[in-house]
Amino acid sequence: MVELELESKESIGKIVIKDALKRFKSPTVVWSGGKDSTVVLDLVMKVANEIGKKIPPVLFIDHGDHFQETWDMLNKYTKEWNLKLVIAKNEKVINAVDDGKIKLSDIGNENIAEARKIGFTGDVFPYSLDTDVGNHLLKTVAMNQTIRKYNFDALFTGIRWDENAARSTERFFSERENPPHTRIHPILLFRERDIWDYMFKYNLPIHPKYREGYRSIDGIRDSTKTSDKPAWEQDLEGTKERAGRSQDKEGMMEKLRKMGYM
Repeated sequence: MVELELESKESIGKIVIKDALKRFKSPTVVWSGGKDSTVVLDLVMKVANEIGKKIPPVLFIDHGDHFQETWDMLNKYTKEWNLKLVIAKNEKVINAVDDGKIKLSDIGNENIAEARKIGFTGDVFPYSLDTDVGNHLLKTVAMNQTIRKYNFDALFTGIRWDENAARSTERFFSERENPPHTRIHPILLFRERDIWDYMFKYNLPIHPKYREGYRSIDGIRDSTKTSDKPAWEQDLEGTKERAGRSQDKEGMMEKLRKMGYM
């Protein structure tokens, strides 16, 4: 298979975004401060400005375990870029954390039903993104609650085909039913190396943890360094990108995506 040049991947991504911005009335850009979602946000801002559309609000999923650098980046650039910020947070679950554990009896009927839906049969689970129940309640349920609250009809996300097998069959436009909305994936064609090439080409802000040797960033408890080298200097082609995030096992990822995870 012939590999496209970065400029071609950019052009395809912008075509997808242009179509989406014209098609949907209330889209949002899921932004974590990570490299992939930063590239998507940059592309969306460029296309919106080019066609005279309003830049969609930014959706940040707050699972309660972010690095301070993530918050610093979020606050700095939403202000500098004049973006509307929407925070998705499952308050009932986060407020129920007690000594690193969460009791099902403390999180309300909706969250209990979601926990059972994903197959959790216990009464207590650890406050961690390293479990399917924790990941589902802290991320996907929080996101879906916010989609309903703000009536978002489309989400721009930063997933790529090369990340893992669970995402390798995704499409540029992917309809979801509960709640009804469409996922838009402009950078499916990008590889990890392309992301860094794009970041440096356009001088985009880089999360400090990447400089410290993290290649994938999420919660403090489930993200670890993969090297002492900055992420972009590591062996991107010969090693796994998410080796520093233990929750990203293929079986678990597939299960979470069936429940609405990105």
